[in-house]
Amino acid sequence: MTLAIVILGFGEVSAAHYVVGEVNNSVDGVLANGHKIMLWNPTYGQSDNLTDIIGPSGNSGVDNYYMIDCSALLHPCNVGNILMLRVLNTGDNHNSGNVSVTVTGAGYDVAPTLILNSPINVTSVTVDDSITSPPNQIDLVTASTRLVTCTSVMHDPDGGKVYNASARFFYSGSTYLDIDDNNTHYTNSSCLVNSSYGAKNLSQVICTFNVWYYANSGNWSCVMKGYDNLSMPGNGSASTFVNPLLSVGVQSKINFGLVFAKNVSNEVSVNVTNYGNVKVNLSLYGYGGTPGDNLAMNCTKGSGIPINNERYNLTQSNPGNLTLSQFDSTYDNLSSNYTVRNFGLSKRTNNMENNAVNFTYWRIYLPPSVSGNCTGSVVFGASTSAGV
Repeated sequence: MTLAIVILGFGEVSAAHYVVGEVNNSVDGVLANGHKIMLWNPTYGQSDNLTDIIGPSGNSGVDNYYMIDCSALLHPCNVGNILMLRVLNTGDNHNSGNVSVTVTGAGYDVAPTLILNSPINVTSVTVDDSITSPPNQIDLVTASTRLVTCTSVMHDPDGGKVYNASARFFYSGSTYLDIDDNNTHYTNSSCLVNSSYGAKNLSQVICTFNVWYYANSGNWSCVMKGYDNLSMPGNGSASTFVNPLLSVGVQSKINFGLVFAKNVSNEVSVNVTNYGNVKVNLSLYGYGGTPGDNLAMNCTKGSGIPINNERYNLTQSNPGNLTLSQFDSTYDNLSSNYTVRNFGLSKRTNNMENNAVNFTYWRIYLPPSVSGNCTGSVVFGASTSAGV
């Protein structure tokens, strides 16, 4: 089919001035037919445009050709005008660059041939942290970030190169288009592109994310996109699993201050922070010098403070002076064996501040058999087991 045949049939329309041209199929095998091409005069901007469908369903009626009457623009074309054309992306990420054509005094003008551009081919996508065994699992870091890396091999079928690449790492309950949130969504808009990788037109792309300790546990996806000089992306993806992280932090000391023999100390509040990514209860136990010694504290004089003399309340404060009987009934005693207690401390959800904090309340009873300076240890642990 020659171009002369393509333009037959509109020579009798004297008021029209047609721009015709050919669009070749893409290198990756996608047909130009059915794609939309746009014509505009850059003097007036792209808002004043005309379009046609390439191929038999368009004005030309012929495979790979289009035909647009530029006199139908809001600002009709005149001899000497320079018009622009390009194939639009209509959803399959195939488009074209721009070509220009000068309007002449002839009945029609033939634009330079276009080729349907192929998007970048994104392959071999992987996502993991530095701990490669077992694969496809992310182990987060207490109160810090874990470096997660997405890699891929990208190829430009048109013989060009990858100009830019991006990636988004997001939780299964989120989507690619969601805004970034340390719980569910991360974006890297400027990934490392190694154009010297492998054969010609191949690039290795590396995208990294600093994933916070409170990122949701569960299935996550990394979607990578590569862009050529026409900025139409190809994409690929891989999945991984973010493991649960159980971790709590407390202030360094529980200081009861000066306590007289046969007295209950003042109440001391101790804030507990969830530094993991799941809701936790507390596991608690204590010792004076070594685990299992049945002491809350060792003292410089006497045999030490028994373990059940140190007590806590995980739900409410009880300020003021208390008798021994009130102390016993209001607080739970510490044990030498770890005990899981209901605490229900949720994970952090706020990017700006740590809102995963709750208070515990402590007192100790000093028996008459000890004196001096007393020290001991309380071990706080995180547990997903049901507490008592």
